[in-house]
Amino acid sequence: MATYEMLWDCSSCGTRQLLGKTHRRCPHCGAPQDPTRRYFPPEGHEVPVEGHVYVGVDWRCAACETPNSRAADFCVNCGNPREGNTSVKLVEDAPALDKPGVVGPRGTAANQADPASSSSRSRRWLIAASALGGLAMVLLLVSIFWTRETAVSIGGHTWRREIDVEQLAPRSSSSWCDSMPSDAYSVSRSREVRSHRQIPDGQDCRTVRSNNGDGTYSTSQRCTTRYRSEPIYDDKCYYTVDRWGHERTERAEGVGTSPAPTWPPVRLGRTGSCLGCEREGSRRETLTLKVRGPKRSWDCEVDPARWLRLLDDASAQVEVRVITGGAVCSTLR
Repeated sequence: MATYEMLWDCSSCGTRQLLGKTHRRCPHCGAPQDPTRRYFPPEGHEVPVEGHVYVGVDWRCAACETPNSRAADFCVNCGNPREGNTSVKLVEDAPALDKPGVVGPRGTAANQADPASSSSRSRRWLIAASALGGLAMVLLLVSIFWTRETAVSIGGHTWRREIDVEQLAPRSSSSWCDSMPSDAYSVSRSREVRSHRQIPDGQDCRTVRSNNGDGTYSTSQRCTTRYRSEPIYDDKCYYTVDRWGHERTERAEGVGTSPAPTWPPVRLGRTGSCLGCEREGSRRETLTLKVRGPKRSWDCEVDPARWLRLLDDASAQVEVRVITGGAVCSTLR
C-alpha cells in the first residue's frame, strides 16, 4: 500500500494543486488550507509521501479554520487548544480526469481542469436526469389516475358467447428426456444446452484510493473474481403424445337484451376417450355497452347485472381519464 499527497486549490490567490500534507498554507499568499477542497490528483501526477507516519485524521481549528495534524495539541497558526475541535471532513474518491494538465513546480498546474467543477457538473447532470425521470413518472401517474366524472348515455347492448371444442389427437411435443411422459412415442433425441454454470476465470482488479484525512491518501488493490459461462448439455427428447387440444370455437352473437343471450349449439363428433373424439372445453361470455359521451363514445365490457340494469338511452355517469380520454368502464353507473 502506497501513500500520496492530496491536492488543494487556494481560493484566495488561485494557486492550484498545492500539496495537502506539505502545504498547510498557500506558499504564495499565506492563506490557510481548506481541507474540504482537497481532491485526488489525476492519474500520472501522484506525489508520493516518503516516510509517512499516520497519526489520525486532521482536526480543524474553530478559531482560525487551520487544519492541524492529529498529533498537535495546539493550533500551529493561532495556538487554540485541540479539545473541542472537530475532525476535518473527508472527501470521496473522484473519477480520473480525461485530460489532466501539466503539473508545474511545487504542485501548481498549467492546464489542470478543476476537479471540483467536474464533480459539480456531474452532480448537476445527475440532478437533471433525476428531475426528468421524476417528471415522466408524474405524467404517467397523472395519465392513469387523473379522471373526471362525465355524464353519458347508453347507446346499445351487444353480447357474444363462445364454447371451445377440444379433440384428442396425436400432438408433437418436446421436453428433457428425464421428464418425458411415459405414454410418449415416436421418440427422437438430441444433445442440447440445458443450462450454464459459472466457472472462475481470473480476477478483475482496480486501484482504490482512500482519503487518510491528514492531507494524504493511500492506494490499495480491490479485486473481484471474473467468471466465464460454461454450457451444460443434456438429452432433449422430441416425441408424439395423445392429448386433448383446442380444435375449434363455436360462437353466438347478438344485439340488445331481448331475446336474452344464448349459448351456441355444439355439434360434437365422436365422444369418449378415443383418438379423434371431441368434448366441450371452456365457455366465455362478453357483454358490451355502447357508452356515448359529449364528444366521443366507448365500448365497455361489463358484468351481467350492469348490462341488464342500464337500458338503452339511459343516463349514466363514468370516470374519463383527463389526459388520454379513455373511459374507466368499472366506474360506469
